[in-house]
Amino acid sequence: MRVIVATIALLAGLAVPAQAVVTMSPLKPCYVSDGDLPAQREKILVHATGFTPLAALTLQIDGATVATGTAGAFGEADAAVPAPFEGRDEHQFTLVIFENQNLKNNASATARVTNLAVTLRPRRARPSRRVRFDGRGFTADAPVYGHYVFGSKVRKTVRFVDRPVAPCGVFHTRRRQIPVRKPRVGEWTLQVDQQRRYSPQPATNAQRVIIRVRESFKLQ
Repeated sequence: MRVIVATIALLAGLAVPAQAVVTMSPLKPCYVSDGDLPAQREKILVHATGFTPLAALTLQIDGATVATGTAGAFGEADAAVPAPFEGRDEHQFTLVIFENQNLKNNASATARVTNLAVTLRPRRARPSRRVRFDGRGFTADAPVYGHYVFGSKVRKTVRFVDRPVAPCGVFHTRRRQIPVRKPRVGEWTLQVDQQRRYSPQPATNAQRVIIRVRESFKLQ
């Protein structure tokens, strides 16, 4: 009799399934937006687990639906969606993924998005004058460099800062507008990136600024 009771209790315990908990892998602290087109914005890689297998899912950013799909056979979900647009500064956003038929099964996270930009102030100055360089979107943990290109050839590379300010890669510095003695008249390209050696196709975030050098004449 005692053996039968023990067997019944064991079977009852096995019949109660553990409820899955939806979890999502952490997002990056900051993503980069370089334009209003989706292809110009950094991809957010989303990975979540714990959903009902094959359940219909919705992914939203700040309340707007950006993707839909179904969970996998083991309740997993993966997606790659463009970061939200940011055309000037930076802002925080919230990403949520949830089951359409069971809203309690959801996961959310917040991150920031920044515009990718470099500006020079004042915009018009002598090439030898020290001007202010402001940049954002250089999110690698590496120095920020400026490569001065003229006639398809790099003429000078300078290090702007050792490390930009996290999480969105902001930097401010003052340097000569063109650190070249007697720069030639014409169109110069300043490419700002996080690579010590210049490449026309850098592997890091990069921004190009056109600097036009003109001759000036002083009336006697």
